[in-house]
Amino acid sequence: MRRRALALAALAVAACAREAAPPPATRTTTLAALTDTIAATRRTAITQAVGRVGPSVVSITVTSRQRVQRDPFFDFFGMGQDESRLVQGSGTGFVWRADGTIITNQHVVSGAEKIVVTFGDGTDAPAELVGEDPRTDIAVIRVARRGLVPAPLGSSRSLLIGEWVIAVGNPFAFLLGNAEPTVTVGVVSATGRNIVPSNDQPGLYLDMIQTDAAINPGNSGGPLTNALGDVVGVNSSIFTAGGGSIGLGFAIPIERAVRVAEELVRAGEVRRAWTGLETEGLRSMAEGRSRGGVLVTSVVPGGPAAQAGIRQGDVLTEANGRRLRNVLDWEAVKLDLRVGDPVTVAVRGSGGATVTRRLATRDLPTVTAEK
Repeated sequence: MRRRALALAALAVAACAREAAPPPATRTTTLAALTDTIAATRRTAITQAVGRVGPSVVSITVTSRQRVQRDPFFDFFGMGQDESRLVQGSGTGFVWRADGTIITNQHVVSGAEKIVVTFGDGTDAPAELVGEDPRTDIAVIRVARRGLVPAPLGSSRSLLIGEWVIAVGNPFAFLLGNAEPTVTVGVVSATGRNIVPSNDQPGLYLDMIQTDAAINPGNSGGPLTNALGDVVGVNSSIFTAGGGSIGLGFAIPIERAVRVAEELVRAGEVRRAWTGLETEGLRSMAEGRSRGGVLVTSVVPGGPAAQAGIRQGDVLTEANGRRLRNVLDWEAVKLDLRVGDPVTVAVRGSGGATVTRRLATRDLPTVTAEK
C-alpha cells in the first residue's frame, strides 16, 4: 500500500513538471521579446540625438603656410630668405544651410590657403571662406554642394545645469583616416562662463557653456547638442595644460554663433555697437577683491552714454537684465550688441541711488586726421 502511494506521488510530481515546462513555441516567443527589449534599451536618447545631428557634421582639413624660424647664424652673415612650409590642421563644422553653408570656429580656418570639407560618407569638397570674426571665434565657409541636411538648432538659454549634452566632432581626422564623427557625452557644468583671454588669443570667450564632455583637438567648430540632438553651442576650447581634455570644455552659445554667421553671410563682417564709455572693475581697497559692478572711467562727450546721462564715476550694476559682477560680464553684453541695439543699464551714482538709463548704440565714429 505504501509503495503504491509513493508511486502515485512520483507520477503526480512528474505530471506537474511536464505542465510547468513551457512548450518550444513559448520559449521562442520569450527569447524574441527579450531580444526586442535589449535592442530597445540600446536605442537611448543619446543614440537618437546623434542620429539627428550626425549627418550634418563635417570634417574640415586646412592647409596653411607656417613661417619657419631661421638659424641666427645665417642671419648674421645676411644669408638666406624667410622660409615657410605648408602645414595641415583639422577641425569640425556643421551644415547650417542646405545650400552648402557651414559654421565652424575662426581659429580652425585662420590663415588657410586651402580648405577641404569631408562629409560622413567619405566624399570631399573644396570650400571657400565666406567670412570670419576673430572676436567671437566664428567663421562661415561654403561648399558647392546642394541638398545638404542642416543641423537642427536649439536654444542655449533654456539649458539646465546637469542636463545631458553631446559633443560631436572629428578630432585627428586626417590621422585616423575616417570621416565619421566622434561622440562624447557629458553634462552642462555651468553657463555664463567668462574665460580670461591670453595675449595670443584674439577671441573673447564670454558667456560660454561649460561641459565635462570630452573636447579634444579637432573638435573645434563641432556642435554641442542637447539630448534631443538640437545644437545648443559650438565647441570651441578646452582648459588644459597638456592639450588633452580634463573635463573642462567650453562652447559658444548657438544664438551668438548664428547671429554672427548671418552677418558674415550678409556683409562679410560684424558691425559692433559703440556705447561711448570706458570701464574697469570695481574693487574694494580694504579687501582687495571685487565688490561687483563696473566702474565708468570715461565718457565720450556726445556719445551714447553721455546722451543717456551716464557720467564718469558711475557704477553699472546691470545691463539688459544681466547682473554685472565684473568687467567681463559687461564685455559679454557688448559682444552681442549690434549697431542700433538698445542697452538698458542700472546705474549707481555717487550718491548711492540706482537709476535706469537707456543707451542708443551706434557706429564707432570715424576719426579723420587733418591734412
